[in-house]
Amino acid sequence: MDYSAVEIREKNILALRAFLLEGPVTWASLQSEMQKDDETAAGYMSLLYGAFNVAVRRKFAPAYTVGDIVRFVAELRIKSGEEAGLINPLVAEDMIRRAIGAPPLKDGGPDDVSLALHAEVYVLLYLITEADLGRAELEQFIDEAVAYTEEWLVARRAEASAAPSSGTV
Repeated sequence: MDYSAVEIREKNILALRAFLLEGPVTWASLQSEMQKDDETAAGYMSLLYGAFNVAVRRKFAPAYTVGDIVRFVAELRIKSGEEAGLINPLVAEDMIRRAIGAPPLKDGGPDDVSLALHAEVYVLLYLITEADLGRAELEQFIDEAVAYTEEWLVARRAEASAAPSSGTV
């Protein structure tokens, strides 16, 4: 993915705020706006990824055990009831491990974008609900997610510019 054109815009932040406050139902009403072009979609998805990482780090870093992660994912699936099937445990555990800098699973489960997105969304919403953030704390969380995401995008751009060119001379 070319991250050079991806920016976190105000509409991305507003969509994340609405999503965190009102849940996935809000996404349905914002979906066409967030997917109107690749840059907007990439900005929102990057911000969602950043929020996931911030929430996971708040929960598990700096001290965690693999058992903590496994128990968390099991609890998440139990509390998800009929929607538990949407959360692949290997994918969720692997994503959490990567977010906190733990060694990834040897088999992180199927390589399916929709499974990763489901895991990301369910984990994020569960952690936000569990944290029971007040309005000011939620705004602080969103600010932290935006800052993390902007740093992450800068790192992706730096990686892309450092990569050897595939052109021939």
